Amino acid sequence: MKRPNITSGTHPIEQGQYVLPTIEITRLMDKIIQIIKDGGPGMIVYGRPRLGKTRATMFAVNYLPSELETQIPVLVADCKSYRVPSPEKFFRDMLTDFSFGFNSKKDEIVLRNQIVNLMHEKAEHSNLRRIVLIMDEAQKMTEWQYDCLIDISNQLVRRNIRMTTISIGQEQLVNRRSFFLANEKAHIVGRFMASEYRFKGVQTTAEMEFLLQSYDESEFPENSGWYYTKHYFPQAFDSGRRLSEFSSSLFNLFLEIRQEFGLSGKFEIPMEYIAFTVENALKINGFNGKETEWLSMHQWREAIDRSGYIESEIYMALARKKAN
Repeated sequence: MKRPNITSGTHPIEQGQYVLPTIEITRLMDKIIQIIKDGGPGMIVYGRPRLGKTRATMFAVNYLPSELETQIPVLVADCKSYRVPSPEKFFRDMLTDFSFGFNSKKDEIVLRNQIVNLMHEKAEHSNLRRIVLIMDEAQKMTEWQYDCLIDISNQLVRRNIRMTTISIGQEQLVNRRSFFLANEKAHIVGRFMASEYRFKGVQTTAEMEFLLQSYDESEFPENSGWYYTKHYFPQAFDSGRRLSEFSSSLFNLFLEIRQEFGLSGKFEIPMEYIAFTVENALKINGFNGKETEWLSMHQWREAIDRSGYIESEIYMALARKKAN
């Protein structure tokens, strides 16, 4: 097949703007579908930093319509920290994240009603009369912010609309839930934290193989027959070589590097650093790079070194040691 004419810098690998299916994303999708079908009001998705929790959640919810056989609107907001907190600031930030224009002088009641009306309008297009709200960096959320969401949810219920809130955050989210339970705030836990999913990095060679195979089977441009691996190593790909053949050796290489730096503890490779590693390996050594015939383990080692993985793991180990 003739190589497609792609403007330099626009390939997803070069931009880093892509999400590939993984075994962990499939598990998360199953959990979210279960929550939606059961009418659950909320769940938390948590894990260590750089696992790709937010992208994975967005990938999962984008497939909800096909899985549920109906449209279901999704709104995403980023949680912020406030030196001087107020519901007005919280609602303003939510509307900004929703790309909804509003008059900057409006007070909290008007802003909250705008959010409710927006959610109502979108939910009307769903046979389930449901809307999904994703709150990212949710470990920053405090009691008053959850109370603001309760007010929104209550108004929607009176309009026969259900809101399912998926809170994505770091492991402090679990501590936050324990704090609420210990301080008789069970109403917050019941609405937003009743279910949980601990999002994990790659922990097995099978998961690594599934991920690398996604690079072998993802196309750009769509339906062109030019898979990500083929784009960078066309001759090797045509001769039958695939990134997935490195699944065991690459997984073990990550493990060996950890041991070299004296890193212990639970072993899970954050998706972000695997993505950086693969992107480095393809860009440096493939088409428009060194144009090597195929990848070697030395080149994989270089790609891992340049991904920032080692530095991140060292910082994480120091942080855990300090916390203990």
